[in-house]
Amino acid sequence: MNAECLLAHFEQISEAPDALARLRRFILDLAVRGKLVEQDPEDEPAEEQLERITLAKLSLGRKERAIRKKRRIHQSSHSTMSSLMGG
Repeated sequence: MNAECLLAHFEQISEAPDALARLRRFILDLAVRGKLVEQDPEDEPAEEQLERITLAKLSLGRKERAIRKKRRIHQSSHSTMSSLMGG
């Protein structure tokens, strides 16, 4: 069933006992398949988007690890200096 068919038979469909639940599933299915709005042919494919996001997360992870390492070194040297100075 597509959106046009749904609209053509809405009254009949809406009177079914489990109409609301079925309608929700149908709309969700249309949304997941990208059938609710026109698709832009210029849009980047999902696979490419996922790859770009994964690479960005990996890069961010590396940066965060580097920052944590610098903090540990700074805290360690600060702790060493404090102990040397008797504090």
